Amino acid sequence: MAMLTRLTSNGTTTVAPGSPKGLQRFQNYLSALLWPGGTSQRRKTSTQQQLDAIDSFTDELVNRKTQKWEELHDNLMAKQSPVAEETKTKKNSFGQNVGLMSKGMMNDLKQLRSPQLGLDIRSLSQPQLDNLLLATLEIKNKVDFLYLIRQCVRWHLLPCNEVFIACLKYLSNMGRMQQLDSLAETCRQLKHPFSITYSDLAPFKALALWQNGNADVALMTLHRGYSAALKNDEGRRSMRCAFRSIAEDTLAQKSEAVLISLTEVARAIHREHNDIFVVGCVWKQCFISSWFSDQKYAEELFESFPDLQSLVARRADGLCDSFLGHHNVDAVHRLIEVFLEHNQREACSLSLRRLFGYQYDRKDLRACAEIVKSCSELEMPLKEEQNEQFLSLFLDSSDPFETGKASSNSHSNHNSNGIVANKYKPKSFQYKF
Repeated sequence: MAMLTRLTSNGTTTVAPGSPKGLQRFQNYLSALLWPGGTSQRRKTSTQQQLDAIDSFTDELVNRKTQKWEELHDNLMAKQSPVAEETKTKKNSFGQNVGLMSKGMMNDLKQLRSPQLGLDIRSLSQPQLDNLLLATLEIKNKVDFLYLIRQCVRWHLLPCNEVFIACLKYLSNMGRMQQLDSLAETCRQLKHPFSITYSDLAPFKALALWQNGNADVALMTLHRGYSAALKNDEGRRSMRCAFRSIAEDTLAQKSEAVLISLTEVARAIHREHNDIFVVGCVWKQCFISSWFSDQKYAEELFESFPDLQSLVARRADGLCDSFLGHHNVDAVHRLIEVFLEHNQREACSLSLRRLFGYQYDRKDLRACAEIVKSCSELEMPLKEEQNEQFLSLFLDSSDPFETGKASSNSHSNHNSNGIVANKYKPKSFQYKF
């Protein structure tokens, strides 16, 4: 350890008290005070040797630590080349410039500076662009997909119609309004047929707005684009699908405010275009709801729109199949009651037949018997085939005996005279009383 010294008034140097030598002198003074008679020369020599050994070891250890740090520091500085220094300087300058931008702009800049796909779509043919977009859609690679969409907008290159629709649906599911607006502008500039067919991509924009929680704006977008979309079948179908999706989500989320807004839009469309479909979407979702308040709302709509009554009667088969497909037998029962209340006999008969077929497939004799009884009382006979099915089900269920299994070879038992003896065993009955 390096020794600390200081200059005295007569020019001589003395050891600082904090140094090992100063510690040695302090111990000598302490020994003189404790042992006034003096200590032996052997004890002084031993103490001096111990202190010298400790001082030497400490100096050596400090020198090694200092030398090791200097070697590591030199090696680290030697690895930094002039190119690395220049890159570091550029990064610092770029970071200072970008520091003035918003967080959203920085995220977009990072995506543009380091895309997963390092290609220019102008070098691709139409099938190659379609296949590349489809591949990113199948594996749900959002980064590459959005990069390709930006390239399409930048260079005004669009995929084929089928792939384009798949891309628009994917963007609407992600709620990407910015990309949809850019694609709509591109379609207008290129005079693409989708610009007219889908009314500036209104159904896709509406679903994207709905995903982002902007329910009122989404409904307004659909309302504005509905008139233009009614001019062609594809646009009308897309608009109706968007309305149906929003109606289903509205009832699933139990949003009363959105339900009221949706009903107002449906009424406005019916008033302006004499189109009852959107009202029918709202009615169906309320009708199949398990909440009594929703069912009462469906009843009010059914009473308010004669066109809705005609629409539901015409689609009785499809409605029953939809309800029974989800095993919602209660909805079919209530639908039959509605038809009876409004004297829609043909629709009621069709619903009874659908319900009988559903219960027969499950071999529910009690339910089938109730349906047959109701049809007889209402003078709405079932089909002849269904009457035969009911009779067969009744006979099979009423037979008190069941033919037993025979032996493994002949499936019958022979007595000593060679006569086949059939085995019967009574069926087990369970009385419910």
